Amino acid sequence: MGKDLKGNPLPPGIMQRKSGIYRGRFYYKGETYTKDNADLKKLVQEMEDLRYEVKHGLKGKGDNITLDTWFDIWLNTHKKRTIKESTQVRYDDFYRRYIKKQIGKQRVADFNPIILERLLQNMADDDYSTKTIRDVYNILNAMFKYAVHNRILTFNPCAGVEVPKTKTKQIRVLTVKEQREVLEHAKERIHENLIQVALGTGMRGGELLGLTWDDVDFRKREISVNKTLVYIKDKETKKYVFKYQTPKTKNSIRTIPMQDSVYKALKRQWIQLKEMQLSASEWQPLEGFENLVFVGKNGKPITEHTFQVTLDWIEKSINKERKKQAEKNKTVFIPIPHFYPHALRHTFATRCFEAGIDAKVVQGFLGHYSIAITLDLYTHVTDDKAKSEMDKLQNLYKEII
Repeated sequence: MGKDLKGNPLPPGIMQRKSGIYRGRFYYKGETYTKDNADLKKLVQEMEDLRYEVKHGLKGKGDNITLDTWFDIWLNTHKKRTIKESTQVRYDDFYRRYIKKQIGKQRVADFNPIILERLLQNMADDDYSTKTIRDVYNILNAMFKYAVHNRILTFNPCAGVEVPKTKTKQIRVLTVKEQREVLEHAKERIHENLIQVALGTGMRGGELLGLTWDDVDFRKREISVNKTLVYIKDKETKKYVFKYQTPKTKNSIRTIPMQDSVYKALKRQWIQLKEMQLSASEWQPLEGFENLVFVGKNGKPITEHTFQVTLDWIEKSINKERKKQAEKNKTVFIPIPHFYPHALRHTFATRCFEAGIDAKVVQGFLGHYSIAITLDLYTHVTDDKAKSEMDKLQNLYKEII
């Protein structure tokens, strides 16, 4: 251990020159790295930063930092405190799924627009949705922007890259007949009321599962949407945990009026919870989640996977009944197309438009950031509505002409 000019011990790798200036030095892979500073504390911090940069390829000859390494720095250093934990997990999942295996080992310095266009075009050829491809592009673009900001690159290779468009996938909406079937086969199931509320409010899955009784106002017949429940891997413990998060956007914080079916479903759910507590051999709600409206048999929160499993059982039950009727009537068996929790939200919105509710009001119910999102999603309904409205005008013109 070195000593300063007064004989006091210095941190490892640091010496004091006769001029009084402190010098830090370390070796890494045959290269020597040195820094000088008159302030010892500042020099110690600078040396720590330099070691980190060198070990991660940010400094030194060769510019050897890989995309995998840069993604880790971008996500866990740059973005960590500016995005929700669930968004951080989603970015990590996207990177591992669509980017890491294909181009993760390549050096950041070697990227150009052609490499990135090839990646996105291959995704389009594999029939990934335009949204998924756009999300991958956005992650890469943000990573390379940060690389330019840190002078790792002189230009962003995403600049000028065109995101290929693929066929827009039709959103899944239950027909009126299918909606009746779903409600009929949901009867007597533990999550019947959850499905009723989903179809009657258009709330997102996480908003429904995070709904607490203080969000429900029976007197005013209103539901306050102000949080969402997520089940994500904790970055430190690596274990999956339930957490409340703020909704998707500020527009997601909203109040939804209760129609009769929703009001009755929530009243039934209140009673059902009391009965479940009395009959359960072990009622063990998680700390901090004791006031949830929708829970499992043991009082614990429900995951979106559990929600999907419930819908899968209903789907099987419907198909069993359809097959039985087809055999009885000697007709072709046509199974109900697969549906998922978000399809219940789409179904609610579609019924709103079919009922003639104004698009701005529907936007408010759904908590969309802009009315353009609402109209773009449900063009199939608005197009039909436009045709029926034109028919009304045509009938009026017949009377005039």
